Amino acid sequence: MDRLIDQISQVKRPLLGEDIPILVFRAFRVFVGLHGMDIMGEKGMTALIQNAGRELGKELGETLKHEDLDKYLMRVIDFVRDAKIGLLVPVEVNQERMVLQLDECITCSGMPNIGKKICQFEVGIVAGLVESYLHKRVKAYETKCNANGDNICEVNVELNNF
Repeated sequence: MDRLIDQISQVKRPLLGEDIPILVFRAFRVFVGLHGMDIMGEKGMTALIQNAGRELGKELGETLKHEDLDKYLMRVIDFVRDAKIGLLVPVEVNQERMVLQLDECITCSGMPNIGKKICQFEVGIVAGLVESYLHKRVKAYETKCNANGDNICEVNVELNNF
């Protein structure tokens, strides 16, 4: 059986193509989040969105896999750019943690400061990509977000917590 990513990547839209406006992605993400919070609360909805991103990251990691970390990161950076998720830049990579910045983030780049970090999906993707490479669970969290008044999004990944 194909992985889920293989199944959902099959698009048949001969006139409209594969691209959608960022507004549609953001509207889906925001309204699902708002209604999900009514049902599960903020903490539950945050976990749901981050875990969805984590599963996507794991599947992408299997597709992009490479034994060499530098080559793997280059594949990830290229994919994130080509998929128009953003511009991923590794700021720090060592045995204990990774710090990755995401410029032009699909979820929040250009948004006004709403006073909170909202890129749980991207945090999950990064966590899943790292877990796919390391074959172990990691802790990931957002330290900077455009929607929180920062000029970039940043994800910290702790590698030795699990």
